[in-house]
Amino acid sequence: MNRVINYFNNLKIGKSNNKIEHKLNYTIREIEKDIVEFKYNLAVIKLRELFENIENNQIDKKNLESFIKLLSPFCPHVAEELWAKIGGKGFVGLAEWPEYDEKKIDMKLEEAEKNLEKTVSDIVNVLRIVKERQEKEAEKVYLYVLPNEIDNYNLELLGKRIGKEVKVYEVNDKKKYDPEGKAGKAKPGKPGIYVE
Repeated sequence: MNRVINYFNNLKIGKSNNKIEHKLNYTIREIEKDIVEFKYNLAVIKLRELFENIENNQIDKKNLESFIKLLSPFCPHVAEELWAKIGGKGFVGLAEWPEYDEKKIDMKLEEAEKNLEKTVSDIVNVLRIVKERQEKEAEKVYLYVLPNEIDNYNLELLGKRIGKEVKVYEVNDKKKYDPEGKAGKAKPGKPGIYVE
């Protein structure tokens, strides 16, 4: 909640990109299902994932309003404050629930996000293994991805999530740094990983 409040304290409204449009519409659809099925814990997890996307991208006011409406059932008092801060009319608790647009949901983007999560988990495991076996902390992480997947790996986001310097190369990049030939192990949705 502190991250959400801090985000709104330094809010800069911009134009939402396709990724935000997808994630917001997908999350509205999924949270509706979770609420109907009384799976509030899953709805909160999805809301947190949506916020992480919002935090790292620009968003327009209409989509920001939808985010606050989704937040409202779980954090009503904070949502009301945020609603007032962005100039929402009336009370957010009385506002109409956001509707999702199926045309804006792109399952390829969702698949790319799941692959990114798996990659972060794999990197964390590799770092742990290196620390246990070599008794030293790795400083840099190198990823080798298929050319059509390079845009799925945001360096800034990866570095923030892992806490290390990260470099991403296409497997066919002739200038890549790859001392152990890890690029040859890259598969669709599963990059090669080298740490040092």
